[in-house]
Amino acid sequence: MKRKWQFWVGLIISGAALVLALLGIDLRRVAGTLAQAEYIYLIPATVGMLAYLFARSVRWRLLLGPEVSLSHCFWVTNVGYLVSNVLPFRLGDPARAVVVGQGGKVSIATALSTVVVERVLDMLMVVALLAGVTPFLSEAGSAVGAGLVAGGAALVASAVLLLLALRPDWGRRVARCVLGWVPRLDSERWMRALDELLEGLAPLRSGRRGLALLTQSVVTWACVVAFYWAIMRALLPRPPALAAPFLVCVVGLGMAIPSSPGAVGVFHAVARYGLTVPFGVQTNQAVTVAFAIHTFQYVVGCLLGLVGLARESLSLGWLRAQVADRGEVE
Repeated sequence: MKRKWQFWVGLIISGAALVLALLGIDLRRVAGTLAQAEYIYLIPATVGMLAYLFARSVRWRLLLGPEVSLSHCFWVTNVGYLVSNVLPFRLGDPARAVVVGQGGKVSIATALSTVVVERVLDMLMVVALLAGVTPFLSEAGSAVGAGLVAGGAALVASAVLLLLALRPDWGRRVARCVLGWVPRLDSERWMRALDELLEGLAPLRSGRRGLALLTQSVVTWACVVAFYWAIMRALLPRPPALAAPFLVCVVGLGMAIPSSPGAVGVFHAVARYGLTVPFGVQTNQAVTVAFAIHTFQYVVGCLLGLVGLARESLSLGWLRAQVADRGEVE
């Protein structure tokens, strides 16, 4: 019942957001924008998208360790995007952990902890990018507020993860104390799970690996900005200089909103108003850009994800069942 309730809430929010995204759109002007587009820029857009996926895979391998190959990280990363695009409840991240854990080289709990570190790094990058862009914009007040909240949460999460990585014994003592208060609980089983989670934080104990993670995060998000700029340049003769990095930030923050699989509607509404409010981009052009970016990354993510599933000899149904059985969706 809880899952059904979350599914319908996400679906309703996506539907409402899609209405907002399409409000007042003139389809003839949208068609005119598409007719005048310079599709040659889809080539650098493709390069940027693939570079982004590769950079994410390199960063994830830094967290997982040399036991997992870079090619395996790349294809499993795309499996995660496929799962998030077509299945509800945003199962992409736990699905990645399940797939990596199938090989036995890294446990599922350890892989899941690396995914958590990834997400915290992503939020830090979004907030840092937003902090660099918003001083030059006059109509970005709400985005600044959301960025401050997200930045505070990311800093707290980073501090907790770093503390657990540097002082794992502290985390174990706190966990034992908390578990001792819960009757009829197999505390040893939970402690074993905690040890696996702490193992995934091991890269944060090394200054060199920590610096490599931060550097790779910068490269990853630079590729996202390049991808967004290329799509915008294909559809807009002179896209505003800061539109691509700002749009990356507001979309990144907006993905926290519950939605349908693939963030349909939410992505488009956030992108539309992220272009029209601070930059004055015409509504029809902004919506065209929003749909182009979403469609491009959706199609690429699904195609590469299908290849990844084939390489792993897995199916979406099996993967979803595995994630649910292991309690990752609860």
